[in-house]
Amino acid sequence: MIGLTGCATSRGLVTLNAPQHVNQSETLKHTAVIKIVEDDRHFENRPTSPSIPSLKGGLNNATEEEKARAIARKRNTYGKALGDILLREGTVSSVVQDRVISALNQAGYKVIPTSVENERKADLVVSVQINKFWSWSNLGVLSTEIETTLVNDKNTAKNIVVDTKLVRPVHVKTGQQWVENINLALDEYETKLAKELKSK
Repeated sequence: MIGLTGCATSRGLVTLNAPQHVNQSETLKHTAVIKIVEDDRHFENRPTSPSIPSLKGGLNNATEEEKARAIARKRNTYGKALGDILLREGTVSSVVQDRVISALNQAGYKVIPTSVENERKADLVVSVQINKFWSWSNLGVLSTEIETTLVNDKNTAKNIVVDTKLVRPVHVKTGQQWVENINLALDEYETKLAKELKSK
């Protein structure tokens, strides 16, 4: 679903695309457990760069749920911060988890529930750290950056860091363009992660 409610100075709510490649088929040759997906993003009240997450109204007035759902900040032509954009449903962690599951499936892994027994027998056990997940506008362009670290609990020497940044010029920033930019960045992130997983 593409859409954004709210004007430039107010809070907008969006729904992002679900991954297209989720296939939890029994034919997948390997098994993987995702122990946890942690949102490790750093928010600031008055960031020196629009790429640093911030929220309208300041962090003191923000709940943990709002920070977990925040994905972007709107700005005017001069770079002044305006309203923010949150997920209508779910959190950044749940969005990333869905994409990680899809990438694992593409790499031949069936994702099974976390448990002591499953972690012992799984071929791959990972914890996902979300370092960056933010979209912003500045001087006629929309930018989205996503970076995660997949910590391989069975072999930390094989940790996987995936970083993608999508920058597109726009003349008028509509709700559809915001959502399209983030969806395209998510697709690129998922493709990169699947490629890295296949190479391990």
